Amino acid sequence: MIKIEEHKQPQVGLATEGFLNPKKLYLPLSQHTGRPSLPCVNIADIVEEADLLAKEDGFISARLHSPKRGKILNITEGCHPSLKRAKCIILECQAQEKEYSYRKNVESLDKEELREIIKNSGIVGLGGAAFPTHVKLNPPKKINTLIINGCECEPYLACDYRLMIENLREIFKGIEIICKIIEPDEVIFALEDNKTEVVKKLNLLISTKRVNLPKTKSAILKTAYPQGAEKQLIYSVTRRKVPSGRLPFDVGCLVCNVATAFAVYEAVYLNKPLIERLVSFAGDAIATPKNIRVKIGTTLKELFDAGYLKFKHEPRKIICGGPMMGVALDGLDYPILKGTGGFLFLSKNLDIAEEDPCIKCARCVDSCPMNLLPLELARRIKKEEFAALDDFSIADCIECGCCNYVCPAKIPLVHYIKVGKKYTSRKD
Repeated sequence: MIKIEEHKQPQVGLATEGFLNPKKLYLPLSQHTGRPSLPCVNIADIVEEADLLAKEDGFISARLHSPKRGKILNITEGCHPSLKRAKCIILECQAQEKEYSYRKNVESLDKEELREIIKNSGIVGLGGAAFPTHVKLNPPKKINTLIINGCECEPYLACDYRLMIENLREIFKGIEIICKIIEPDEVIFALEDNKTEVVKKLNLLISTKRVNLPKTKSAILKTAYPQGAEKQLIYSVTRRKVPSGRLPFDVGCLVCNVATAFAVYEAVYLNKPLIERLVSFAGDAIATPKNIRVKIGTTLKELFDAGYLKFKHEPRKIICGGPMMGVALDGLDYPILKGTGGFLFLSKNLDIAEEDPCIKCARCVDSCPMNLLPLELARRIKKEEFAALDDFSIADCIECGCCNYVCPAKIPLVHYIKVGKKYTSRKD
């Protein structure tokens, strides 16, 4: 792991704002790991807020719901932050807002009923991977340890921090539901030591036993990047190593992001599907960094057109996500997806300069949280020796960007590894 400048001020201290009445929404059918969802509406249909727009297609897939009441304008290709272009449902919104009733019988629901509610609500992991939550909460092995991830180690992003400051009780209600489903022996709430206000609130809740959970404790970790990466976090709090090619449940662990736990709370207690989320907007090119709760499918362009965001400088780089693992965008026509945690607007272009020869310093090796040999992978890929990549565990790379960050020769190691992964995935 590495220590990098956080750049979380001032957004980390700013209360959440809301932009919940967009004029138009662009809803890609691929907002999760797995197969894209299948539309179950037609052009010109009138839909209500929370209505089902697209159903899951297979085991690893997720449902998509209408974030607002409105009219289906089209089902066609549109902008997608990571895929660039993808099929999406375009919804013309009406200002009418839906009131959600509080479910009264939560305590009487069994684990299968709770898992079905989560599935029907289209919840996916909100830490970035967007893996369907109902699948994750049905592990093939016993889960001993549930780890709640509140680290948010990416620079600039502060949406998880604000959610914990403002909605910690609701997050714990979501954790209680998750515990009822997977029945862990212990719960560990993991935070970095830079989140002092959350640590105080968290320890107060745990020490006063205001939560109905199994054995629960906090783990306050050294602030470092990528502390919040799943396998790294598991090792940091339990000292269990997830073997190469294996998954967290193989060591009895399940990791859940705080925003995902909050979404579970809303689904079960409020009958509210995943139709909105908290997003950070930061960078030196905008006048005022903000944390805004927005409807899924809202475009960056509409946020600027409505005056919620304003440019202070012309942006040279727009990034969906954080600066380490985010994706560069070519404009403002991109929608917010279920897994979108933030956008950066930077006045400087961060494109890597022409690479220099490797000086064999091994900094990329020292910094790799997965204990890989990034330069060796890049060397093999340059020589098109793709058959050898599995011998160097290329699939274990989490593309965190640590090797890029520390390389004095400015070799774009992650770029080479991404190329190599594409070729290894085609070998069969």
